[in-house]
Amino acid sequence: MPGMGRRRRRGCCKPGRPPVPRILETRYSGVIYLPFQSEIPGFQGEPVVIYEDEVEAMRLAYLEDLDVKEASSRMGVSEATYWRLLDSARRKLAEAIVYRKPFKISERPLP
Repeated sequence: MPGMGRRRRRGCCKPGRPPVPRILETRYSGVIYLPFQSEIPGFQGEPVVIYEDEVEAMRLAYLEDLDVKEASSRMGVSEATYWRLLDSARRKLAEAIVYRKPFKISERPLP
């Protein structure tokens, strides 16, 4: 059939776009939150890692009450990237709360 040529897999041949630097109002890296459980000293398991740009997305959405357009422009990212950051942060925070895991805020590693 015409047009059914061999498809090239994504990301196999060329490096992706370099990440866009995110504008953060506050630095949060190095903060760890532990669930309070009086029966168990310390904590069990690996902490959930939430990156600083995800925390910033949550701050802009829930504390500053900004819409997507304004929040994404303040962070210097596209609206789609802002939504991905916000969704990722919500899921990670929900995981930490529901499963009583500690969570740690850190810098996003460079690719």
